[in-house]
Amino acid sequence: MKVLIVFAHPEKQSLNHSLLEVTTNYLKEKNHEVKVVDLYAEHWKAGIDQDDFLNHDRGTRLYAMRDSGSAFSAGMLSEDIKEAQAKLEWADLIIFQFPMWWYSMPALMKGWIDRVLTQNFAYAGGKEFKNAPLAGRKAFIISTVGVTEDYYTKGKLGEIDEVFFPIQHGTFSYAGFKVLPAIIGYNADSRKSNCFEITSKIIKERIDNIDNVKPIYD
Repeated sequence: MKVLIVFAHPEKQSLNHSLLEVTTNYLKEKNHEVKVVDLYAEHWKAGIDQDDFLNHDRGTRLYAMRDSGSAFSAGMLSEDIKEAQAKLEWADLIIFQFPMWWYSMPALMKGWIDRVLTQNFAYAGGKEFKNAPLAGRKAFIISTVGVTEDYYTKGKLGEIDEVFFPIQHGTFSYAGFKVLPAIIGYNADSRKSNCFEITSKIIKERIDNIDNVKPIYD
């Protein structure tokens, strides 16, 4: 299996970075091919602008969605976007790993999605969900939160799949990915927590059973 990990955390001594090493090493141990995109380490540019689309006439109005599709079709996207898209096309499974910040992913990862999932590459009119160009690939989230699991229940912070609905359904599923349940490291901010050990075990179990995990959405 070919696995692409898109990773966003600024600190190499973080829990997230340690979990990234667990995931990467275990995938390789099980003879899977792995590529890691470390967005902070690579100083990824988060914001869309006219430099992304090499066929855009400078000084004219930028239509981000339409112009991204035009540039993709013409082979005129910036080199960093082309490289990212090639990695997505290569992968059978994409893992998005990040700490949950304000009910979502870090802005750098959102910027990666904004710039890489261009029109005509990831979606187009009538080509979304199961008909999307990238359809058939699997994807799931590995994330960490600072509180215990019981906070993510009805009446508190919300069910975790509700929190991640805009990402899991509005982005991953829309782009054709088969979305597997998220893996969450709870109580990550507690010094007394065994979050690393528990989450590492769940990650390894997921890798061992990846072919049998049921997607969230039909």
